[in-house]
Amino acid sequence: MIHRLALISLALTACKGDRAPAKTPPPVGSAGGAASPATTIRRDPHSQSRPDQLVVTHLTLDLGVDFTTKVLAGTATLKVAKRDPTATELVLDTDGLTIDAVADCTTKQPVPFALGAAVPRLGKALTITPAGDCVAITYRTRPEAKALLWVEPAGTAGKVQPMLFTQSQAILARTWIPLQDSPGVRFTYDATIKVPAGVRPVMSAENPAAAVDGVWRFKMEQRIPSYLMALAVGDLTFKAIGTRTGVYAEPSIAAAAANEFAEVEAMMEVGEKLYGPYRWGRYDILVLPPSFPFGGMENPRLTFLTPTVITGDRGLVSLIAHELAHSWSGNLVTNSTWNDLWLNEGFTTYVERRIMEELRGSEIADMSWALGRKDLEEVLVEAGRTNKDTRLALDFGPDREPDDAPTDVAYEKGALLLRAMEQAFGRTTFDAFLKARFDRLAFQSTDSKTFEADAASLFAAQDPGWKLGDWLHKPGLPATAPSSASSRVSALEAQAIAYAKAGTMPDVSTWKTMDWMAFLAAIPKDTARERLLALDAKHHLTSSKNRLIQMTWFPRLIEADIREAAPAIEEYLIHVGRRWLVGEIYDPLLAKNEFWRDLAATTFAKAKSGYHPVTRDSIAAKLTPKK
Repeated sequence: MIHRLALISLALTACKGDRAPAKTPPPVGSAGGAASPATTIRRDPHSQSRPDQLVVTHLTLDLGVDFTTKVLAGTATLKVAKRDPTATELVLDTDGLTIDAVADCTTKQPVPFALGAAVPRLGKALTITPAGDCVAITYRTRPEAKALLWVEPAGTAGKVQPMLFTQSQAILARTWIPLQDSPGVRFTYDATIKVPAGVRPVMSAENPAAAVDGVWRFKMEQRIPSYLMALAVGDLTFKAIGTRTGVYAEPSIAAAAANEFAEVEAMMEVGEKLYGPYRWGRYDILVLPPSFPFGGMENPRLTFLTPTVITGDRGLVSLIAHELAHSWSGNLVTNSTWNDLWLNEGFTTYVERRIMEELRGSEIADMSWALGRKDLEEVLVEAGRTNKDTRLALDFGPDREPDDAPTDVAYEKGALLLRAMEQAFGRTTFDAFLKARFDRLAFQSTDSKTFEADAASLFAAQDPGWKLGDWLHKPGLPATAPSSASSRVSALEAQAIAYAKAGTMPDVSTWKTMDWMAFLAAIPKDTARERLLALDAKHHLTSSKNRLIQMTWFPRLIEADIREAAPAIEEYLIHVGRRWLVGEIYDPLLAKNEFWRDLAATTFAKAKSGYHPVTRDSIAAKLTPKK
């Protein structure tokens, strides 16, 4: 998943507790079959479930979607396996769910269950005493469930049908399905979804071409963790891109999306060349409304994607490369708790840049490294280089949200660690190390201790002096971190400064979105008002249809107190829901003066009903005075 300017070129999206010693689980086949009951599972501080006792191995979901009441209702049938032969209770995570009944799958007789007290951030534990190895839970969601966004027709491209989509990462799956909501628990699933006429559902699974007897049936034969459970419902059509790839989107934008993502099949081939077979069957993309809170979400077989990446110049397709890279790092080999988010996002950022280097050349990859490094440095200054939250291996407990730590650390510091290893041991050796790791840990969850053990033999053989612990367990960035120079970024920054000082207008005839963003981000904050207005008059940045360009441009106008831009900024904040994109505007609004602070407050009041809860809560926190 992807969020910040640190990730211009890409595109949440995290615990101190009773932690059992990490053990490497036995390998499983590439089909990702059921987990062995003997496999040790670590306790997760962000889950009240007890998979070390009884663990969920398969989910059968049967849900009806009601757009009028904004409720999902139906049954979650869970197959379980004993890990502790003395265990008698199945403990699941829920948050805001109404549990109507629990029954044994075979006898259909009720079985005892109880909902615990609400725990901040974690929800209510659902404890069931099953008679056998399968229970059926009849339940309902609430309209305000944090994983769900119910989009009114006005918020869609077609303006006729409503839309629903989920966002389960990091610990929001429990707000729409009773599960062991931890990335350390993996299961297969099948689903039956009933929807009103005129809309179709899609899921992170094998998607059927049509309904059968009025219902849609799905199956996912590879084991996934709960945060990759995904459902969307809307007026969707499908366009093929390649033999294994395609796009789901509203009819009015489907052709543009398919054209923008035409390179996806080639990206898959590059990923397979570097890191082994793609093991998920198809790779399709779902383009969501602007209210989707992230750049992308790597739901297996069906990446959820922001429409802001459709720029017409294929300038931001590295976001697709990032979400595709998760097919190896994250979806295939997953962090076992959110304390080790870097194992997902640091690996994926590195793999994404390797894919883009193969596809587009070293200049594009170098731009990504340079822009990512700049944002990481900014975050380290803001957080403080001795801040424990800037470690890669975290020790958050249940008193902290999984994504409290600066995400750029997981993404960029994690990727830099892998780049440092590549440079130390050579690309050929390091590629073989990564590929072997993906093969050995396929369809399993893992942790930083296991990574240290994996890497120990590599380091011992070639560089006994390597200090991996400095990266994982110390804050800040090691002095030996590799450089991230980009001649292209340096030239764009020099052009931005030259324009600010002397009005020297650069030649933009070959620029793509990423070039514009790097240039605009480098314009000094004290640039004269006249210079900014002249740049706008020539290139129409304020009225640009490219939301990424607007996001980078509007802070320059706010800093210069150019108030005539207020209507365009308000329009942007009302019609864009991607958390990163709106956050980058609310921050300078709130930091400027009373005029802009008032604009932030009044615009949020108008816009918040169209924001996903992830975005809405994030912006509300910015607007709330700190005590």
